[in-house]
Amino acid sequence: MSVSKHSIVIQELRVTNLNLIKENQELQLAKDAAELLNLKAKLFYEFSPIGHYSIDCNGTILHANNSGAKLLKKNSDDLISLSFSQFINEKHLTDFNTFLLKAKEVNPENFCDVELTVNKNNNIFVKLNGVFLEKEQHYVITAIYRTKKEQIKKKIEENSFFFKETQRIGHIGSYRYGISTNFLETSEELLVIFGIELMRDLTIKTWLDVVHPQDRQIMLEYVNECIKNHITFRKEYRIIRKNDGQIAWVDGWGEIIFDDETNQYILIGVIQDITQRKLSQEKIQNAETRSHRIFESSKEGILILDAITGQITDANPFLIELIGFNYEELVGKELWEIGVFKNIAASKEAFIELQNKEYIRFEDMPLETKAGKSIAVEFVSNVYMVESDKVILCHIRDISDRKKVDEALQESSQLYFAMFEKNQAPQLLIDPLNGKIIDANSAAAGFYGYSLKEFKSMNLSDISTFPSGQILDEMKKLTLAGQSYFQFIHKLASGETCDVEIYTSPLLISGQSLLISTINNITKRKLEEERLVQLNHQLNEVNVLKSQFISTVSHEFRTPLAGILSSVQLLKIYNDTWDKEKKEKMFKQIFDAVQHTKALLDDVSLIDKEQTSKSFFRPTSIQLLPLINEIIEENLNISGTNHKVILKSNLDNKIYHMDAIMIRHIFNNIISNAIKYSSETKKITIDMDETNNKEIKFVVKDKGIGVPNEEIKYLLEPFYRASNIGTVKGTGFGLSIVKRFIDLHNGNILIESTLGKGSKITIILPYLNQENTKSDFINKMELNLATLNQL
Repeated sequence: MSVSKHSIVIQELRVTNLNLIKENQELQLAKDAAELLNLKAKLFYEFSPIGHYSIDCNGTILHANNSGAKLLKKNSDDLISLSFSQFINEKHLTDFNTFLLKAKEVNPENFCDVELTVNKNNNIFVKLNGVFLEKEQHYVITAIYRTKKEQIKKKIEENSFFFKETQRIGHIGSYRYGISTNFLETSEELLVIFGIELMRDLTIKTWLDVVHPQDRQIMLEYVNECIKNHITFRKEYRIIRKNDGQIAWVDGWGEIIFDDETNQYILIGVIQDITQRKLSQEKIQNAETRSHRIFESSKEGILILDAITGQITDANPFLIELIGFNYEELVGKELWEIGVFKNIAASKEAFIELQNKEYIRFEDMPLETKAGKSIAVEFVSNVYMVESDKVILCHIRDISDRKKVDEALQESSQLYFAMFEKNQAPQLLIDPLNGKIIDANSAAAGFYGYSLKEFKSMNLSDISTFPSGQILDEMKKLTLAGQSYFQFIHKLASGETCDVEIYTSPLLISGQSLLISTINNITKRKLEEERLVQLNHQLNEVNVLKSQFISTVSHEFRTPLAGILSSVQLLKIYNDTWDKEKKEKMFKQIFDAVQHTKALLDDVSLIDKEQTSKSFFRPTSIQLLPLINEIIEENLNISGTNHKVILKSNLDNKIYHMDAIMIRHIFNNIISNAIKYSSETKKITIDMDETNNKEIKFVVKDKGIGVPNEEIKYLLEPFYRASNIGTVKGTGFGLSIVKRFIDLHNGNILIESTLGKGSKITIILPYLNQENTKSDFINKMELNLATLNQL
């Protein structure tokens, strides 16, 4: 059993040994294949037509294959430890360093074209490709040799690109025109200049269509002449761009040459867009034209000097006429050689000062003309750069008239200040720009209560009640309007205010625009004017009331009188034929009309203020309740209606001290109105109560037509009648008289009304019973009347 197990183990070991031998043989075969492959790769690397280099991060060559060494004309061993950069042409070093940086970024398209310097007499062009091995920390670079043909092709491409960019930057397009074929070739930039889209077939007509219509015929003739005579083409002309319709200026060059390949004459040349240059030239030309016009037409003398030599190079016509020297006598001479200018530049030191300071000014200097006439002038010189030359520009102004004006103004100013100080009216001198008080006369100091020193530190806002902003606005208006008049309210030093009128005029003193204001106190006059306005207003109101009164009274009297007249005429005609009842009816109409007329006369008589004044007010002891009952009965009889008037009295006393006539009129009017404007089916109530043992309260209620709420406040005014009364007769001044009589009793009246539901009138009258004295009552009434008269 043990022998058997031992045999099995030996057998397994043999099998394992055979497997190991087999694997070892396979590994040997793989090793041989790998060595063969490595040998092939090494042979390929060493004998590859492409140069291979390994360089470290510092650019040192670690290894190079045979092709790489041959490119650099050295042995592989000689390249070790050399810097690859030393073989790169200086002009390509930047490109090479950028190439190395990109190689670290693992850019698969990383390459660059460089020129290698092999030796002093031999340079070659190569295309470099490379990658960076992160683990080994070195570059693997391949170099492909560029043939001369490839270099020429690349150079042509570069030149073509350069040519296109040059055309684009310079706005220059090129063309080639076959004279016999009429075929036109253009660069892309020329199509951009013309605003034409890319076209296959271009002809001379394509170009003509772009030329401005006004230049088209001239350009066609000019081109034909150049072609015919084989002369150089050069012309500036206008075009209209096809894509946007804009007008542009171009400058065209062209020459006729003979093409050996096609055996034909062709016109070649370039066209440049010069629009901006043209516009700039026009601006410069316009500026020069304007400058020349200013120089020629200026109303002051102008001299131009050479800043180095001091010689006169130009003079304008005004100066020539001013000093009497002609142009030839001035130009080419030094400034101090001209006798007329000896006072301006008495020596060369003055000229040197001008050269150094580049500015000199003489405010007032005598100038003697060629004829010996003396002129006062202002002489101003400045140094300017004109292109690359320094020139001196001199302005000479004749100030003779200005000096006379200044002298006259100085005399006027002296005269003005003498008049200003001695004027009895207050006067202020004001700066219109800020409202500052520049000066004040003694009269102003006395009027306002400020000293002259205080005034000179004040502003208009210190004495005016207007806001400072509004004052400045008014000042601006005054400077434009000239002389002005307005009214203000001014404050005095004492704190009082007064109305003033101000007359203001503009004034020029020492070149400063000021305002002189003369002030008058019009406080009393304003009060009188206001009183006059009030009197006129009252007079107008009286006239209106008078017209209303005459119109109303005449209308109201005409109606009853017409009724009386017609009734009398009818009685006269039909007296014998009418029966007693008919006659009684007619007599009643006459009676009613007479009663109405009498009532109208009573109202008219009561309108007179003398009859409603203190002298007419005569209170006596009266039995109030019987009087009110009597008034009710009278009004019911006069109305001839079946109205019911219910009187309720809670009075303790029977006798009261009042004016019986006025009481009768008050309640006649109130009760008659209640009857007139109420239906017979509606009751009218009158309540009488004493309050506080000193007043009687009367409340009259009806359920009539009422008064619109917005009209109640006008009912106590003369001649006013509510808008809803219809045909009911009346004068409209009854309630105004009622109000006056109640005021004379020192009482009050309150009217409340609802449209369509009725009215409520509350009257409160003070009284004196028998225990009071009559004198106390009269004294109280007189006091009230005095108050009313003041109102």
